[in-house]
Amino acid sequence: MGLGYRDIATEFARRYKTRPRAAWRDAYGWSLQDTADRINEFRGDTGLDPGGLAAMTAPHLSEYETWPGHRPEPSGRRPTPYLLAVLAAVYDCTVTDLIDLADRQHLRPADLLILDKYSQPPAKPARITGQDAGNRNDTLSMAGTPLLATRQAPGVASRELTEITPGRGGVTGPEDRRLVEQLRRTFLAGGLAALTLPALGLDELKHIAAAITDARRYADSDLVSYFKRQLDSCAVNDGRSGPRQQLPAVLGLIAAIEKTATDSKPAARRELLRVGAYASEFAGWLYRDVCVPEFANYWRDRAVEWAQVSGDATMQGYVLLKKSQAAWDERDGLRMLTLAEAVQDGPWQLPARVRAEAEQQQARGHAMLSGDLALVKSKLSEARSWLDQDRADAGAPAADIAAHYDEALFGLQVAICYCEAGQPEPSLDLYDRWLSRETFSRRDYGYFLALKGIAHKTAGEPDIAAAAGLEAFSLARETESVRTVQEVTRLAIQLDQWRDRDSVHDLREAVLAG
Repeated sequence: MGLGYRDIATEFARRYKTRPRAAWRDAYGWSLQDTADRINEFRGDTGLDPGGLAAMTAPHLSEYETWPGHRPEPSGRRPTPYLLAVLAAVYDCTVTDLIDLADRQHLRPADLLILDKYSQPPAKPARITGQDAGNRNDTLSMAGTPLLATRQAPGVASRELTEITPGRGGVTGPEDRRLVEQLRRTFLAGGLAALTLPALGLDELKHIAAAITDARRYADSDLVSYFKRQLDSCAVNDGRSGPRQQLPAVLGLIAAIEKTATDSKPAARRELLRVGAYASEFAGWLYRDVCVPEFANYWRDRAVEWAQVSGDATMQGYVLLKKSQAAWDERDGLRMLTLAEAVQDGPWQLPARVRAEAEQQQARGHAMLSGDLALVKSKLSEARSWLDQDRADAGAPAADIAAHYDEALFGLQVAICYCEAGQPEPSLDLYDRWLSRETFSRRDYGYFLALKGIAHKTAGEPDIAAAAGLEAFSLARETESVRTVQEVTRLAIQLDQWRDRDSVHDLREAVLAG
């Protein structure tokens, strides 16, 4: 009959009442395992999951296909825009081919706005060879933001290794350049893509290369210090330029740490894995900012594992707090509250500022669940006490945990609590006091500005809310923060009742235009 895959999938869905994602798989004649393997191959080839660390499984794919089920309450796994984009690439269709009315009735409004605007054009990963994949840029755009880092063929010299940091043993002549090429080959022989390592001084690169070759001899405190410095540099650059540029560097650091830790002496291994836990938690944060929760969860779990192996109980508690924070992205108040309570009740010794943030997270959870203003204020008062104590504990062990948590950040988080409790006026007072470009990075300023816009909307100020949203959206695009785009999208949806106002119309048009 000459039917295409779309015609076959449509007929399967009509005749057998099959969900659209299952219908497309059946149209190709693939089993659940066949499809899971193709998804994992695609994500590996395009750089989404180069190490196969967060693989799709047949049972999980089945749950994504059957969601939301046939009962009043959804069952199965809700597919994210990211996952639908991957499936669309594998099936050579558009994202909107993979959802139907039942999906639309249960998907989040923010997800629907993204999917309707950014449905993907057909892609043909099955026809791409491994060699071809290594020599091109593959991009899945989600809310107008590329999620994938550029991949580079193994034979192409790395930019980071040919532009060694000046003034720290830098490249000065042909001999040094030949040495750089030898170092690159050493990294590749050790199973590491040299292009993923951040720019280092030439002496440091020599030390890392020596440690990869003979970890028991060269994996030492100097090597640990090198990795810490590079991780700190990535954190600073993340706030300026966003997560996509930092992800390859951070994943490269993790690979180098894991490689050297495997063969190093026990004492050095513990210190390397301790840094690896910090790097893994940071990778989880970067994936959270590009709204790929599957990978964010994987790296947070890896951070807990390495923290346990290295005996770092404090880090275990801190990662639990990070999981509580991530629940905010889904507006899951119960998960946020229960995880924050577990942070306080755990067996670890946490810095006072981490306990302050855990109390603040509990306050936000209560604000979202009950709106009990007295309870929210009580929890915020406890958080205030912990933050005051933190000043007296300056210089105590684990002082590098949550070092970013200061008065300004606390003030903005309190503002969010008041807004969630239905109190926009004190919320806006706090935003006006603490939110400034001088205090926060460009990415963080844009994120909190979007939340301030929601507070203006709650206060019945749609024009001011829309103006804040437009500015936040511009910053989100510049810093490639999908998480901020998600909050601006949420704001645009909440302003729907004022859609006829010019300011709100401009915001919605900007979000839709990407």
